[in-house]
Amino acid sequence: MPSILGVGTSVPRHKVNQENITHFARQLFDKSDLNVARLLPVFKNASVRERYFCMDAQWYHEDHGFAEKNEIYQEHGVALAREATLAACKATDVAPHEIDHIFFVSTTGIATPSLDAHLFNRLPFKESILRTPIWGLGCGGGVGGIVRACDWLKAYPQKIALVITLELCGLTFIRNDLSKSNFIATALFGDGCGALIMEGDENESAKRTAPRLFIEATGAVTWRDSLDVMGWDVADEGLKVIFSKSIPQIVKKAVRPVVLELLAKKGLGLGDIRHFLSHPGGAKVIEAYQEALELNDEQIRSMKTVLAGYGNMSSATLLFVFDHFLRFGDYRIGDRVLSTALGPGFFSEMVLLRCL
Repeated sequence: MPSILGVGTSVPRHKVNQENITHFARQLFDKSDLNVARLLPVFKNASVRERYFCMDAQWYHEDHGFAEKNEIYQEHGVALAREATLAACKATDVAPHEIDHIFFVSTTGIATPSLDAHLFNRLPFKESILRTPIWGLGCGGGVGGIVRACDWLKAYPQKIALVITLELCGLTFIRNDLSKSNFIATALFGDGCGALIMEGDENESAKRTAPRLFIEATGAVTWRDSLDVMGWDVADEGLKVIFSKSIPQIVKKAVRPVVLELLAKKGLGLGDIRHFLSHPGGAKVIEAYQEALELNDEQIRSMKTVLAGYGNMSSATLLFVFDHFLRFGDYRIGDRVLSTALGPGFFSEMVLLRCL
């Protein structure tokens, strides 16, 4: 089975603390029909300390159309993807020209040619490189991209794959959308990019200087009649967020059975999992995972740390969690890791790994 060699990340230059965003939301949503005074504690309870954005604070006080936002997405997205890719190459001692396939995951903008083609012209990749852009998986795209790369590397075990997750969630903010979903999104989402390098089990060129995570199993489930849980409504102003309050309840009720089924295929149970590296979603989602899977605080430390320091960056968040774990996690050879993510559809993908 393939292995994860290492991760690189990048964020834009505008860092904003949660207190300033709370003040902005109070001013903006005061014009709405929402009970803003009752909802404002969401910002404090979100467990987010600060976030990063492509655009400065003044930009969010003005109206912007989809075309303008998408132009910014392409410009900043390619730059962040380049930075994250170079960081991943440095962390793993894999040169860009050694990479055989780019899996480019994003849901917060569109481009044709896709952004991986633009990135190809910014870095010395081989001309024979394969490119697979993946759009629409939302927060589930981090695990989804890893699993797609894993499947390809099982077929081509001598190859190296690059998974890039780019999300500029701040550009999807619509100033005149005074819905509760947009209010909650304002308390959570940020911008960021992750890049992760994987190799097949017969590859001989990758220099394994970094800790590796060996993929043991993958799994997925899509729940019927759940299209309205998460996603976008496409409007003239851009991508309007759909964000159901039922997500933590879905985690509590539905995630445990599918996780147990995945583990049972390997003869394992919840007690065999030492580290839980999933997309954090938000504070309530983390709490729901803890309750459903009987997790202690140490098992989810990387998830909480990333949520506090970066917010929810949709698919990119998972790669930040992996990066934090590989750099700061207290892991041993043989430790098992479980990673899951939820996305629009409504679906969950899972990957079981072992530390090498």
